[in-house]
Amino acid sequence: AVTPDGAGTAYTAAADKDGLMVSFIQSNYKGFGSALAAPSLGFALQNRGALFDVDDPAHANAYAPGKRPFHTIMPGMALKDGKPWYCFGVMGGNFQPQGQVQVLSNLIDHGMGVQ
Repeated sequence: AVTPDGAGTAYTAAADKDGLMVSFIQSNYKGFGSALAAPSLGFALQNRGALFDVDDPAHANAYAPGKRPFHTIMPGMALKDGKPWYCFGVMGGNFQPQGQVQVLSNLIDHGMGVQ
């Protein structure tokens, strides 16, 4: 499986008439995420820190001060002429980096719409 059982990702994008855009992704690695909720915000915090390798200090994803674990939480935003043009995101674990390139290529190179 690409993601562990019980994992899930939600993505949303919003834009207003003035060009303000938000690209937001929330993804729980396992089950209920960290099982901690952000006070008064209503969502569980993610638990991607579980992806650190704690057994091998030479591993590229080894736990160390100042490091972040490898993850695929990638809200995207593209600019055109220095201004917000498109915000986007895809779900699918390790597919996300390639998926975002594919979405942009479809929009830019092939003139496709978001649907």
